[in-house]
Amino acid sequence: MPDVRPRGGAAPPPATAPPAPPPARRRSRKGWWAASGLITAVLLAGGLYVAYRATTEKAVPAPSVPSLAVPTASAVATEAVLPPSAPPSRAVAAPVTSVPKSSPKVTAAAKANPSGANLALTGVVAASSIEAPHFGAAEAVDGDPASRWSSGFAEPQWLRVDLRERRTLTEVKLVWEHAHATAYRVEVSLDGKTWRRIFATTAGAGGTVTVDAGGTVARFVRMYGTKRSNQYGFSLWEFEVR
Repeated sequence: MPDVRPRGGAAPPPATAPPAPPPARRRSRKGWWAASGLITAVLLAGGLYVAYRATTEKAVPAPSVPSLAVPTASAVATEAVLPPSAPPSRAVAAPVTSVPKSSPKVTAAAKANPSGANLALTGVVAASSIEAPHFGAAEAVDGDPASRWSSGFAEPQWLRVDLRERRTLTEVKLVWEHAHATAYRVEVSLDGKTWRRIFATTAGAGGTVTVDAGGTVARFVRMYGTKRSNQYGFSLWEFEVR
């Protein structure tokens, strides 16, 4: 190294050490936290935006993608389609000028008796009373002209036959004993409760009396006596129904 000392022999001044650098300042962490918060906010906003885009893109097609036409299912009719009905008629029905005075007569169903058999023989007989056991009600419907029914000695009295079913009647025959009725009536019924008269007299003379039933429909037939011819009861040899 060459000698750089000045001439004249004077020694150079001693070299001084460079001044020490000033101590480094401690950086504040506030800026770091602010930067970190900003970065985090940006990242969160970006993530929310990406999620929003993903959701909306699945629900709404992109404008560049043409929408697909969804075919609609057509309902299949299960029944034939009828043409529209004609418009209602404007015609007005003519007023009724006449009204029937009574409803048509209804004839109850009944069984005929073409053979003319005595229906009382197969019926069920009853009487209001009997004079004695051997003068019971059945004695008047047994077909035996020698047996008879005789009632108690009082008025009124009746003898009734239930034919078991509705029949079309042609006649009722009464064969009186000496103790006959002078006032009586012959009645018929469909139910044994409501009776209809087909014959009545107040001048009965006994003997054999045939009452024309005229095709009357009935199930029950009875003789209803209201006055005796003597002090005894009402007595019938036979009570026949045809």
